[in-house]
Order: sequence, then structure tokens, then C-alpha cells
Amino acid sequence: MIKLNETHNPELKSWITSANEDTTDFPIQNLPFGLYRHRGESGSFRGCTAIGDFILDLRAVNVECVDSLNTLASKGKQEWSRIRGLLSHALSNETQRESLEPYLFPLKDVELGLPVFTRDYTDFFTSYYHAYNTGKLFKPDEPVTPNFKWMPIAYHGRASSIVVSGTEILRPYGQILPVGENQPIMAPSRFLDFESELGIIIGPGNKMGETVGIDDAEDRIFGFVLLNDWSARDIQAWEYQPLGPFLSKSFATTISPWIITLEALAPFRSPAFKRFENDPPPLPHLTSISNAKNGHFSIRIEARLRSEECTNEILSSANYNSSYWNPAQLVVHHASNGCPMSPGDILGTGTISGPEASEAGAMLELGQMGAKPVLLSNGDQRSALNNGDTLTLCARCSDSKFRAIGFGEASGKILQAK
Repeated sequence: MIKLNETHNPELKSWITSANEDTTDFPIQNLPFGLYRHRGESGSFRGCTAIGDFILDLRAVNVECVDSLNTLASKGKQEWSRIRGLLSHALSNETQRESLEPYLFPLKDVELGLPVFTRDYTDFFTSYYHAYNTGKLFKPDEPVTPNFKWMPIAYHGRASSIVVSGTEILRPYGQILPVGENQPIMAPSRFLDFESELGIIIGPGNKMGETVGIDDAEDRIFGFVLLNDWSARDIQAWEYQPLGPFLSKSFATTISPWIITLEALAPFRSPAFKRFENDPPPLPHLTSISNAKNGHFSIRIEARLRSEECTNEILSSANYNSSYWNPAQLVVHHASNGCPMSPGDILGTGTISGPEASEAGAMLELGQMGAKPVLLSNGDQRSALNNGDTLTLCARCSDSKFRAIGFGEASGKILQAK
């Protein structure tokens, strides 16, 4: 488990003044990894970090990444930490300014790319509150199935439709069973939804047949991104029995361009989820003293809506540490049958919802499947996302003893079906 060091010092400042502003997502204590190219160009993307309102090409510290961060992800935590230390020293020392400025560019002048090439994407279902809220809509007698408290439930997603923030989302077609009918129709989804999630980016993977121990699992994690698992609920309702969702989710998944490392998140650790009275304890391979004490992370994630009628409406806000299962447990479970994982693979956390109504991480929960539409500040109501809506996820970590850091955005605008 990563320990605090000089890069976490809340008093540390950068000679890039925008990195010292209280509202920035990217102070010198963050230093995420991403990919950029100059806006309007069609060449390769190159590795970079974000610092205030700028990006710094990683070649400034002699690190070469072209078109993906997979190779860097594969090198492990010692290399990631070494690079973070170099960046922290260079960006906090005015004497380094002249040598770094040729590699420094305003964020507004660059295009950010998908940070990794993803071969496999798995989406989990780890929030008890999301499971309960959605379960009671469909099966009120047993909203949460017994297996939920024994293992992190997941389905295999579609890696080819993962897109970076800012990519427009085409409303999908699919089979829908109209209310009161016994035959489906083929039509555009009428109930397009978002899901507020984080994506765990795998670093060094595991070989086929190799399992991962609970106290070694975080060594396999490169970092986190924001993730929106777009969902067509009406298509999902017809197709999901008996094997789970398919076309209702495979049309698009949006992630943010910045990978926030575990080292950056070290000040924001929290205990594993406190199980409810009479809940079973995790099986031995899914728990340890260290994981129980510090296995979760305090990351507050928000969903915001922008449309022609409203601007930056906050739909929900929840903390990731309210999820029943934590990152190391997901990695352990995924590898528990010997399934191999590769650098750049993504494990979605599942929708992050908290115990309060305002902490529901999907429109399905917020509007109770249309029974109680969400009331916007301008008087409009929403049970689902409309064409022209832009849904943006953002997240921040805050603690009075440390410098707050953010994740940037995962944003997508809904376009009319073609």
C-alpha cells in the first residue's frame, strides 16, 4: 500500500500559477497521466501530465509514450512513482522552468485522447444502495440477491465502444417491448440513461491461471478514470433475461482522459465498507487487516446535466466509499478463477450511489423509472436523457489536511438516432 511522501505536501506550490488555485483539478499534488496532440493535427498522441491549465509532455522528464499509456501501465508502481517524483520536483522548482517550457502547452490548445488501448472491459455492480434502489423497482420482494454480499457481481462489457470525454453519443436502436404488448418493436431507445462510475485501469496484469492476493491487488492498478456506462433502459428491460445486458450498453462507454494514480489518491483512503448487521463477512481471499483498514477511497462523484434549457444542473452527488466492494476486492475476484488481465484493461466500479435520494447515480433511480421525474431548476422534468442533453461526470477528493485534487470530466452529448 502506497505511503505518503514529499509529493503529497499540501504546502507544495508550482511555478505554474494556475496549478496553485483552490479550484483546479490539477494541482502539483495530482500529476495524472494522459495523452495529447495539438488541436487540429492528425498525428500521434503523446504522453503528458496535467498541471493547472496546462499539459506537460512527458518527454520533459525523458519518458516517451506514443498513442497509448499501455507500456507505462505495464511497468508498475515503482516506475510510476519515479516519474511522479521527477514531475513534482521539476514543476515546483523555478530553476527548471526554462528547460520545461518547450514541452508545456495550454490545455485549451490540445486534444486529449483515450489514455489506454483497452482489450477487455468488465463492469461491476458494487453499490448496495444502487442494487437496492433498482432492485425494488423490478423485484420488490427480493431487491438484492443473496450472492451480492458474497462476491462482486459483474458482466463483460464491450471494449470497442469505449470513447474519450467529449465524444458525441448517438441514441441507440434496439428491441423494445411496449407496455401492454407481447411483441417487441425495433426503435430508438426512449429511456436513455447514464451511470456514474469510476474505471479502474489495470497496470501489470496477471497470467492465465494466476490468481492475485488481496494485499497485492493494488500493485495491479495503474489508476482511476471517470466512467459513464450509458444505458438504454427500455432495451435492457427486454433483453437482459437470462444473461444480462448486451445492446442496451454496448453502444458507448465514456471515460475521462486523465488517469489519477493510486499514489495521488493516497491521502484520501478510507476503510472498507462497514457491512450491515447480520451481513456475512467476506470470504478470506477477499479481505485482510490492511484492506479492512484502508482499502477504500473517498472520491465524491457528481453527475451534471446541460441542455438548451438548463446549464450545469447537478443531478446527483455520491461518495465512492459508500460502495460495498472496494478496488482491490474487484481485482482479486476478477482473477480468482485464473482469468488473465492485461495492461490497459478497465474494471468499471458499477454505478456509485449513496444512501440518500440525492446520491443516486443513475436517472433510473433518481426518477424511479419515471414514477417521480427529476425536477430541474427551470421547472422542466426528466425521467431520461433527451436529444441535445450533455451529461458530464466530475469528481474530487478533499481532506482538510491535504490539497484537493480532481479527475477532470467525462462528458457526452446525446444525438438523435440515425
